[in-house]
Amino acid sequence: MSMLKTLLAVTAAGLLFTAHAATLFSAAVDKTTVIPVEQLLVQPASYLDKVVTISGKIDSVCSKQGCWMKFTAHSEQGPFRIKVRDGDMVFPLSAKGKTAYATGTVRLWPQGEDKADAYQLYPTAVEIAD
Repeated sequence: MSMLKTLLAVTAAGLLFTAHAATLFSAAVDKTTVIPVEQLLVQPASYLDKVVTISGKIDSVCSKQGCWMKFTAHSEQGPFRIKVRDGDMVFPLSAKGKTAYATGTVRLWPQGEDKADAYQLYPTAVEIAD
Protein backbone atom coordinates (compact mmCIF):
# COMPACT_ATOMS: atom_id res chain seq x y z
CA MET A 1 0.00 0.00 0.00
CA SER A 2 2.89 2.36 0.79
CA MET A 3 4.30 1.90 -2.72
CA LEU A 4 0.95 2.88 -4.25
CA LYS A 5 0.75 6.05 -2.13
CA THR A 6 4.29 7.01 -3.14
CA LEU A 7 3.51 6.44 -6.81
CA LEU A 8 0.35 8.55 -6.57
CA ALA A 9 2.20 11.35 -4.76
CA VAL A 10 4.98 11.42 -7.37
CA THR A 11 2.46 11.39 -10.24
CA ALA A 12 0.39 14.18 -8.67
CA ALA A 13 3.50 16.30 -8.07
CA GLY A 14 4.63 15.79 -11.66
CA LEU A 15 1.25 16.85 -13.01
CA LEU A 16 1.19 19.90 -10.75
CA PHE A 17 4.60 21.11 -11.87
CA THR A 18 3.91 20.34 -15.53
CA ALA A 19 0.61 22.22 -15.50
CA HIS A 20 2.26 25.41 -14.26
CA ALA A 21 5.48 25.35 -16.29
CA ALA A 22 6.22 28.55 -18.17
CA THR A 23 6.60 28.54 -21.94
CA LEU A 24 9.85 30.24 -23.00
CA PHE A 25 10.70 31.69 -26.40
CA SER A 26 14.40 32.34 -27.09
CA ALA A 27 16.62 33.43 -24.19
CA ALA A 28 15.49 33.87 -20.59
CA VAL A 29 13.44 36.98 -19.86
CA ASP A 30 15.24 39.58 -17.72
CA LYS A 31 12.85 40.01 -14.79
CA THR A 32 15.13 42.26 -12.72
CA THR A 33 13.16 45.36 -13.75
CA VAL A 34 9.69 44.50 -15.05
CA ILE A 35 7.40 47.32 -16.22
CA PRO A 36 3.66 46.65 -16.42
CA VAL A 37 2.45 47.46 -19.94
CA GLU A 38 0.05 50.06 -18.50
CA GLN A 39 3.01 51.94 -16.99
CA LEU A 40 4.93 51.88 -20.28
CA LEU A 41 1.93 53.35 -22.10
CA VAL A 42 1.75 56.38 -19.77
CA GLN A 43 4.86 57.79 -21.51
CA PRO A 44 5.79 55.38 -24.30
CA ALA A 45 8.11 57.87 -26.05
CA SER A 46 10.44 57.77 -23.03
CA TYR A 47 11.04 54.06 -23.74
CA LEU A 48 11.56 54.44 -27.51
CA ASP A 49 14.59 52.46 -28.77
CA LYS A 50 15.32 51.20 -25.23
CA VAL A 51 15.48 47.60 -24.06
CA VAL A 52 12.81 46.91 -21.43
CA THR A 53 10.95 43.98 -19.91
CA ILE A 54 7.19 44.37 -19.82
CA SER A 55 4.46 42.27 -18.30
CA GLY A 56 0.80 41.98 -19.13
CA LYS A 57 -2.18 39.79 -19.90
CA ILE A 58 -2.31 38.50 -23.49
CA ASP A 59 -5.31 39.99 -25.30
CA SER A 60 -4.84 38.36 -28.71
CA VAL A 61 -2.39 36.32 -30.82
CA CYS A 62 -1.75 36.28 -34.59
CA SER A 63 -3.89 33.42 -35.92
CA LYS A 64 -1.90 32.95 -39.15
CA GLN A 65 1.77 32.65 -38.19
CA GLY A 66 1.86 33.43 -34.46
CA CYS A 67 4.16 36.37 -35.21
CA TRP A 68 2.59 38.85 -32.77
CA MET A 69 0.70 39.07 -29.50
CA LYS A 70 -1.11 42.00 -27.97
CA PHE A 71 -1.12 42.77 -24.26
CA THR A 72 -4.35 44.14 -22.81
CA ALA A 73 -4.00 47.87 -22.16
CA HIS A 74 -6.72 50.20 -20.99
CA SER A 75 -5.39 53.33 -22.69
CA GLU A 76 -6.09 55.47 -25.74
CA GLN A 77 -3.70 53.29 -27.72
CA GLY A 78 -5.59 50.09 -27.01
CA PRO A 79 -3.70 46.77 -26.82
CA PHE A 80 0.12 46.91 -26.92
CA ARG A 81 1.68 44.76 -29.64
CA ILE A 82 4.70 42.48 -29.38
CA LYS A 83 5.97 41.66 -32.88
CA VAL A 84 8.62 39.28 -34.20
CA ARG A 85 9.80 38.51 -37.71
CA ASP A 86 7.74 35.68 -39.15
CA GLY A 87 9.14 32.39 -37.90
CA ASP A 88 11.51 33.84 -35.25
CA MET A 89 9.07 32.92 -32.46
CA VAL A 90 5.65 31.35 -32.93
CA PHE A 91 3.21 32.34 -30.22
CA PRO A 92 0.44 29.77 -29.61
CA LEU A 93 -3.22 30.77 -29.85
CA SER A 94 -3.68 29.10 -26.47
CA ALA A 95 -1.68 31.96 -24.89
CA LYS A 96 -4.69 34.27 -25.02
CA GLY A 97 -5.73 35.31 -21.51
CA LYS A 98 -2.42 34.27 -19.92
CA THR A 99 0.18 36.47 -18.23
CA ALA A 100 3.39 37.03 -20.18
CA TYR A 101 6.73 38.78 -19.86
CA ALA A 102 8.72 40.10 -22.82
CA THR A 103 12.21 41.60 -23.03
CA GLY A 104 12.97 43.66 -26.11
CA THR A 105 13.24 47.05 -27.79
CA VAL A 106 10.36 49.53 -27.99
CA ARG A 107 9.90 50.87 -31.53
CA LEU A 108 7.38 52.90 -33.49
CA TRP A 109 4.63 51.06 -35.35
CA PRO A 110 3.43 53.15 -38.33
CA GLN A 111 -0.37 53.23 -38.56
CA GLY A 112 -0.90 54.99 -41.88
CA GLU A 113 -1.57 58.54 -42.98
CA ASP A 114 -4.71 59.20 -40.95
CA LYS A 115 -3.54 57.76 -37.62
CA ALA A 116 -0.77 58.53 -35.17
CA ASP A 117 2.04 56.00 -34.96
CA ALA A 118 1.73 53.49 -32.14
CA TYR A 119 4.45 51.75 -30.14
CA GLN A 120 5.34 48.07 -30.12
CA LEU A 121 7.99 45.81 -28.66
CA TYR A 122 10.41 43.74 -30.75
CA PRO A 123 11.29 40.98 -28.27
CA THR A 124 14.48 38.99 -27.83
CA ALA A 125 12.84 36.81 -25.17
CA VAL A 126 9.26 36.00 -24.16
CA GLU A 127 7.84 33.95 -21.30
CA ILE A 128 4.19 32.91 -21.09
CA ALA A 129 3.76 32.34 -17.38
CA ASP A 130 0.43 30.59 -16.86
